[in-house]
Amino acid sequence: MQHNDVRIEVLPQSVVEKIAAGEVIDRPASVLKELIENSIDAEATKIDIVIEDSGFSLLQVSDNGIGMSRENLSKSLLAHATSKIRSMEDLFAVSTMGFRGEALASVAAVSRLTIASSTLHDGLGQVVTCQGGAPKPPQPVSHVRGTSVACRDLFFNVPARKKFMKSRKSERIALLRLVEQLAIPFPAIHFTAVFEGKKVFEVPAADTLVARISQVAGSNFAATLTRAQGSTPGMEATLFFPLSDDGGLRPRYQYLYVNLRRVDSESVMYAVREAFAKLVRRDYRPSYFCFIDVDPDQIDVNVHPTKQKIKFEKERELFGFIHGIVSRALGAALQTSSAHSPSMPPISNTAHSIEADLFERTTKPYEEIRATGPGSLVEEENSVGLSDHTVLPFPTNVGDPEKDLDSPPDDRIQLAHDHAEQWSLISCYQVHETYILAPIKNGILLIDQHAAHERILFEQALTDLEVGKATSQQLLFPVILQLSATEKAVVESAGAFFQSFGFDMQDFGGTTISVSAIPAFMKNSDAERSARDMIHYLLEEKSVGAFPDPRKRFAAAFACGAAIKAGQKLSQEEMNGLLNSLFSTHTPYTCPHGRPTVVRISLDELSRRFLR
Repeated sequence: MQHNDVRIEVLPQSVVEKIAAGEVIDRPASVLKELIENSIDAEATKIDIVIEDSGFSLLQVSDNGIGMSRENLSKSLLAHATSKIRSMEDLFAVSTMGFRGEALASVAAVSRLTIASSTLHDGLGQVVTCQGGAPKPPQPVSHVRGTSVACRDLFFNVPARKKFMKSRKSERIALLRLVEQLAIPFPAIHFTAVFEGKKVFEVPAADTLVARISQVAGSNFAATLTRAQGSTPGMEATLFFPLSDDGGLRPRYQYLYVNLRRVDSESVMYAVREAFAKLVRRDYRPSYFCFIDVDPDQIDVNVHPTKQKIKFEKERELFGFIHGIVSRALGAALQTSSAHSPSMPPISNTAHSIEADLFERTTKPYEEIRATGPGSLVEEENSVGLSDHTVLPFPTNVGDPEKDLDSPPDDRIQLAHDHAEQWSLISCYQVHETYILAPIKNGILLIDQHAAHERILFEQALTDLEVGKATSQQLLFPVILQLSATEKAVVESAGAFFQSFGFDMQDFGGTTISVSAIPAFMKNSDAERSARDMIHYLLEEKSVGAFPDPRKRFAAAFACGAAIKAGQKLSQEEMNGLLNSLFSTHTPYTCPHGRPTVVRISLDELSRRFLR
């Protein structure tokens, strides 16, 4: 009797190399990250970047670092060759950025790679080429001290990988954003970046971190920053966060650097958010730059193939530490500030309560904070249980938020039809300058003013894209926006869409733009914030997944940026007009992202609540 058996094959080395490459090289930005980090580790004081075809045709990084000899140049392309690790202990106590050699073999496996390097100042060096993982012996070449790496035809031998890349515009923005992120913690290094033959980024050497943030984010933004510092055994932290002009759901920057390496940590993110939730506003999402210097023994950088996420030995203590220093600095700054931006309400707690409440809040388990979300521990006593009220309606799809929302149930259609022509006759009430309360025949409606206006503007924007440019108004004095290089790249790539919505944006030199016209319905005072919100929305890569159709994605960005914000006071006429417009839309019961715009509470439910 013959028995079948599982057949085991040892994969060819060429296949193994491509699998290994897939762990760390998933897009052009992954290559650029490894190459820049190698240059930083090589003690470079100047790093020049050249990108063509969003990194697919050419991705080149040149530095003036210590360089590599002929022998080390040959070894750099070998699998698992590195200049940073000598023992098992080194693997778990990494204090450098890249691992010169570790990723080069992976890059070489999926591209045509050339590396030229010199350790001397005599103009002589060595060059090695590698095509699809097959290196050739080094050859003499004329080269100044330092190293130049040119990666050409990325993914030429793995077309399936290339097929699933995002658009060229998305990859270009990801590359530029990465350069900004890596430049911030190294102010002593002069960075330049040339994309498609145009210099799009240059930051000369600076003296301080704040000066470098100013170079990247703009002097106006840097001028609003507050510093928070603290230390605990084995760890020191410095944070910078703005006190104005940056509030909302989409902050400009949320960057964490641990031992100068750009990483992500939920503990730090929630700690900062919770501090702002307590002292400012529950839904406030601050920008921040956080620099943590920690003993390498207390972290594990090997929990993620690209080392983007790290694990702290004491996550709960980290949360309390960051929460404490941010709370103290934020509380002091808000109390001494004589004027507050509309986006930054005055401090909501008195000084004597900050320290006492800090210890009470940070004793809560970190897992509880994560489970409930930032801000959820604030003002819980003021919440009213409405678990069985009617939400109109909430989508079950997770793909396109617009899918399957065209046919709400009959009772919801009847609700809209009953009142669509009568809202101007109904007295509405604004609750916490965020929600609109309106009485109806069989109960009350609560409307989220931002979500409702988003729905209105979203459908109007789609119409404007079909028929042409929307009505706009010229500004008497143009609004000048200081942007980062990445933000300006978004504006340039989406110029036609901005124009369709009624904006007139022009290059104003450097990384600034001039806004000379805005949509007709928009107030002049809202122009800057709305434009920034749109830009930040488009920078979020999750928007691409939510709206695969670019037209809907840009319409959603416009709606989110230009819509009435939470905290904005509305007149009776404005509330009536908003409800009239909402119930005239095709899908009035959800915003473009699928969140409900309306909650209905029936008279029966109100009676039950009051035990009638």
